[in-house]
Amino acid sequence: MTDYGRDVWCEATVLTGRYATGLQLIAQNVIHRLSTPRGMLRGGEDEANYGVDLPGMIGSIVTPGQAAALPGQIQSELLKDSRIESVESTVTESTTGPATTWTVTVRVTTALGTFALAVDDVTVALVGLGGEA
Repeated sequence: MTDYGRDVWCEATVLTGRYATGLQLIAQNVIHRLSTPRGMLRGGEDEANYGVDLPGMIGSIVTPGQAAALPGQIQSELLKDSRIESVESTVTESTTGPATTWTVTVRVTTALGTFALAVDDVTVALVGLGGEA
């Protein structure tokens, strides 16, 4: 089995004394990668090229073309992590009266298993964590 170590549990907030390992660790990293605006991390070139503000991008979609570009941007960003084997994402449009909302679902496959995330214009949330792939 692959061991990716452990880190402080930090899905939405830091939980001191609790650690994330394995698939949960990768899932938390993906949440951060999809909700960190590019250029916000300090450091070298890797940090400068880390992240995509997916909630902000979803909140600013005005054309179907912009929505169609999101899956490729998500895949490109997540495949920078060598622990991730594949990424599938879908963008769904919902219209209620004059309001249009977009929801993105992301499915990630790793050597440890799969997990799914749901992203809207406010949050990136883990919606399913699976075991062995």
